[in-house]
Amino acid sequence: MKWNGIKLAGGAKSVPLLTAAALALGISGVFSPSAGAATADDVRVALVINSSKYKKIEPVVTLTSSGGFQISVGSGDKAPLPWKSEAAGTIRVSLDGYSALMLETADFAAAKALYTKLAALPEDSFVLARTKLGKPSFQVYYGSVATQAAAEAAAAAAMKDAGVAALLKSAQPQFTGPLHLAAGTYASEAAAQAQAAVYTGAGVDADAVLVQDAAGKAAFQVWVGGEATAAALETVKQAALKAVPNIPLQAVGAAAAPYLIQRADVSGASSAAAAVPHYVASAGAQKTLVTAGTQTITVKERENRSYRGGMEISSYQGRLALVNELPMDQYLYSVVGSELNSEWPLEALKAQAVAARTFALKQANKYEIAQVTDTTLDQAYYGTAKEFAAGRQAVDATTHEVLKDRSGLISPVFSSNAGGKTADPSEVWGNPAAYLQSVASPDEGAEKGKAVWYRIRLTSGVEGYVHSMYLKDSGTKDSKGAPIYTSTEQDVNVRSAPYVDNSGNPAIAQLALKEKVVVIGQAKESNAFSWIRGPFTPEDIKRMLAAGGVTVNGTVTSLQVTKRGPSGRATELAVNGTPVKVAYPDAFRSLLGGLPSTLFEIEQPGSYTGGTGTTTSSAVTLATSAGQVTSASASADLYVLSAGQQAPTAQKATSLTALTAAGASQLSSTGSTIAPPPASTGAAGLTFTFRGNGFGHGLGMSQWGAKGFAEQGYDYKKILQTYYTGVNITKE
Repeated sequence: MKWNGIKLAGGAKSVPLLTAAALALGISGVFSPSAGAATADDVRVALVINSSKYKKIEPVVTLTSSGGFQISVGSGDKAPLPWKSEAAGTIRVSLDGYSALMLETADFAAAKALYTKLAALPEDSFVLARTKLGKPSFQVYYGSVATQAAAEAAAAAAMKDAGVAALLKSAQPQFTGPLHLAAGTYASEAAAQAQAAVYTGAGVDADAVLVQDAAGKAAFQVWVGGEATAAALETVKQAALKAVPNIPLQAVGAAAAPYLIQRADVSGASSAAAAVPHYVASAGAQKTLVTAGTQTITVKERENRSYRGGMEISSYQGRLALVNELPMDQYLYSVVGSELNSEWPLEALKAQAVAARTFALKQANKYEIAQVTDTTLDQAYYGTAKEFAAGRQAVDATTHEVLKDRSGLISPVFSSNAGGKTADPSEVWGNPAAYLQSVASPDEGAEKGKAVWYRIRLTSGVEGYVHSMYLKDSGTKDSKGAPIYTSTEQDVNVRSAPYVDNSGNPAIAQLALKEKVVVIGQAKESNAFSWIRGPFTPEDIKRMLAAGGVTVNGTVTSLQVTKRGPSGRATELAVNGTPVKVAYPDAFRSLLGGLPSTLFEIEQPGSYTGGTGTTTSSAVTLATSAGQVTSASASADLYVLSAGQQAPTAQKATSLTALTAAGASQLSSTGSTIAPPPASTGAAGLTFTFRGNGFGHGLGMSQWGAKGFAEQGYDYKKILQTYYTGVNITKE
């Protein structure tokens, strides 16, 4: 692995995936050769970082490996040197910052109870174990921050928690910091630990510390205290001199040369005897590298995921940073596995490998100390658990291959599903990119095998969706000829839209066993290709817009797509006839409650609002969206919106059978949408339902489309050159 330096990867402009500011501008950060990113052979992934572009704050990280660890330490641009081999399977690492010592007690259970309460608050908590005055002592800390003021603010906020206050009773936090007293250098770690025990036996906090000698290797000292102020340090000094008067003490400042303080951590222990090593590193220019040979390292604070490569701990923007550095192809093993399915065609996996490699290299020093995060802010990287054999094969078969145009490396953005047609850059961030053009994409495989959900009406008048497996045709019809079904189980959930999400799409009603309902339509279960969200009330829409900074005066009476881009994606919306202003068109997704894509229609009861305006009629909503036919009254007119049309075309309901016979695939391939006739229902009972296609911004390669092309016989190069215009695949 390379400790520092990165090979600049092509042109100055890039389009980082899904970041608002970058999508708006179409550029990435300025490259700095000394920032410490990786080369074409290595990659640096931020797992924990305090960055303006991504924040994942953890004051302590917990690392586990079956074979123990090698701990190396360096400073600045200097390569780390081995300091210690750690046999323990789990270690914890933090920075030597300012913390609130919330409680010190001999009662392990009391310490753990407080830790549990504090751990649920914004700043994490940890518990250190000592032996003081010959007795066990458990110190409960809250936070590890850059200043005493920040520690005091965190403690004050924690004290407002009723559970914390109850456990502390009248105890008040004390504040600790990175000011220490050095009590001599010792020939061995054991000797340092023995001397530290002399101080703690007298009631003075002391630790064995690894420090940097003249050659950059580890030497052993004893440090006393860990104070936030010079006055507190002087108090500790007097107590230490009283306990051991024959050893002079020298102040060690917060900006000292690299060091590792060794402590015992019982935060996650079930008993006081089950402590793990806790290393406290300098918050200066120090970089602490933890490796585990050929074994993986599990990071508790990243959902207990296991990673290849090493873990670098450093200070960035005043907080702990954890960066996973590993060979590029080993990183891609996980990316391909995290992004795609093991059953997908090999050529689709290869296409993803090349795109992901190019994307990572193009980021340069996006996060200054790392190229990418492990989130979909960049590209998914969920550790070795997501790896599979075909994914590794795809990476190995394309090693060093990248995508370039005449300007150098491109930014090969990709999304899950383009909904049948990829986006034009003008529909996402507003800036052009020659290699990103709207193209047809075979994405419909995402809805293959998805269950049918029935749209039903209860006797109460409530309408919603129920999975078809829970309803049975009774063989009877209501007075209007609509079929009546009965529930096959007790407490069957009725949902607003046809998919299961207890948070985003909770049950709006439940059916009793054999309860009768009227089936008024049906739809495929929402998926990456076709989906339904809503219905939303005018109040819901107003609340969503307000959360995004858009103020609507009065009641929302209309919501319309007033402009569309080349692929049909919404590029302008109007509320009550007034255009909604956003920084870039793709922002409509988040503004409207997290819609899967901007390739959507807006349905109101009895109204068509998908084009550039709204007209009226008296018919009832019957069917919508990319071939997903619901139901029709024999006397009602249907309106069909095809690709390229600005307004729907009227068709008699008697044509519904013929349209259905033509098949959903035909409707999908033409881009047609069955829609209700234009109508007006007034404000009472008004709702807005979004029916759309695709998942993600839709730019560049569609992952489901790559699968579809591979199934049609495309190799990975043809797939990539279909989605990225005018590019070459070369070795980097």
